[in-house]
Amino acid sequence: MPAASLLLAWLTVASPPPQAPAAPPQSVYALEDDAFVAQAQEDLRQLERYAQGLRRLSEEVKTSRALYLQKQSEPYTPDQKQRLLTTWAAFFDYFVSTEVIRQRYWDFVKEPLLTQPKKHAWGFLLTHGALTTVLAHGLTFAELTGGRKQLEVLLDEPAPEYGLPARAFARFKEKVIHVGTTTQLLTGDGYKQQLRPLLVKAGALDAPRVPWVMQEMKLNSEVAKGLLIKRGPVLFAKAATDLTQDSAQRAFFPVQRAVAEWMGDTRVHRSGQPLISRAQVQALLERMEPGDILVARQNWYLSNIGLPGFWPHAELYVGTQQELAAYFDEDKDVKAWLATLEGKPQSFTGHLATAFPTKWAAYNQTDTHGDALRIIESISEGVSFTGPEHGMRVDYLGVMRPRLTRVDKARAILRAFGYQGRPYDFDFDFFSDQTLVCTELVWKSYAPSKELRGLSIPLVDVVGRRTLPANELVRLFDAEFGREDRQLDFVAFLDGREGEGLAKEADAAAFRYSYRRAKWDIAQE
Repeated sequence: MPAASLLLAWLTVASPPPQAPAAPPQSVYALEDDAFVAQAQEDLRQLERYAQGLRRLSEEVKTSRALYLQKQSEPYTPDQKQRLLTTWAAFFDYFVSTEVIRQRYWDFVKEPLLTQPKKHAWGFLLTHGALTTVLAHGLTFAELTGGRKQLEVLLDEPAPEYGLPARAFARFKEKVIHVGTTTQLLTGDGYKQQLRPLLVKAGALDAPRVPWVMQEMKLNSEVAKGLLIKRGPVLFAKAATDLTQDSAQRAFFPVQRAVAEWMGDTRVHRSGQPLISRAQVQALLERMEPGDILVARQNWYLSNIGLPGFWPHAELYVGTQQELAAYFDEDKDVKAWLATLEGKPQSFTGHLATAFPTKWAAYNQTDTHGDALRIIESISEGVSFTGPEHGMRVDYLGVMRPRLTRVDKARAILRAFGYQGRPYDFDFDFFSDQTLVCTELVWKSYAPSKELRGLSIPLVDVVGRRTLPANELVRLFDAEFGREDRQLDFVAFLDGREGEGLAKEADAAAFRYSYRRAKWDIAQE
């Protein structure tokens, strides 16, 4: 089929009906060529991460296949239900995140092939790479789970604690086998071959990860087509009228079309414009103390894709050198502890400087905004020292204070300094200290020991692995609230308001409820 015909087919089956949104978001295609390519390469990096996550989950499902094939007359145990839900929630995360990328580059067909070759070529790579990833893994999951009544009921019920809205599974199953997206798969595969000379001309084939995505497209397309050939009549029997019933195909996950479009554009439309203002952060800093635990969220830009819950990220507040000195140096228990250490350091800051001279020198620098570094957090670059502009200027921020002595907090901060510089743990393996995820840094810094009373924070099972989503920290705070033996006190909650474009100070009651919020909903309470 000629290229022009393939593009026409793409537009025919894929374009939504003309609906003018109230406030159209800025398109990624509005960027200048160099900025567009840089954004596309960053999104390709994210797509690779999501594809790897889906592949890991597919392997997990294979090992648990007997659970999915269990007789539906035999009720699932609570442990089985948790394993099924955490696996589905992680799948859902990766599906929606991949769909975000697919939608961002959807309109590559509107970028003229001759006058905008870079945008046309890169746009196709991103949107078709995302589509083939979603369909290969989505059809595999749908085939295994579809038609099993008890399982479908379980996966379809609302489970906010796992980030799952009502009917998530039913909508997923309907849309992942949509005739429109399947036709788009076939036309895109054909167009890829005819587009190869343009990819060469645009210099795209030599760029990082492009060989990977070309191979990924091929492998995923083969899987998806194989499933369609094998199970097509059965899969499509229920969805035969779906094209006419729901022509808004861009959002083929359980989110409204407008929300899904907004999700895909957030990092362009609101990049660098978090809901929490700099003035709010500066005011909050006056109430912070070394050792405070922060939970943070940026809408649709999550650091922990694959883990359930509203809160995706946790950090350890350390404070400036001056704050550390004011908080620890006159405390009698800290002084007694320091006297037992080699060299008998006179101050806690002096001990940090001696124990970690290079790290301490780096910590006493400023960030790119000219602010003093105050936070230790594990981000994609690894366990890092960051300033308030990075760690606190987000969309939602909660602060909790451990009910521990100052010497316990000093020991926890000392541990955290020891972890600084280690890589981020994309596998969420809490039994290895060589790489750390964000909550793992907090959990291990405050882990109880002979010398440290610490915090008793239970791990949970997620996809068969013991780990700790940030949401569990807020769940623990809620469960222990008001008790004499509670481990955490409330400090602050800056609650984002997407509709108003700002954040408001909220109370402890709102913070206690926050972990129950739906993960993929911008209309937060």
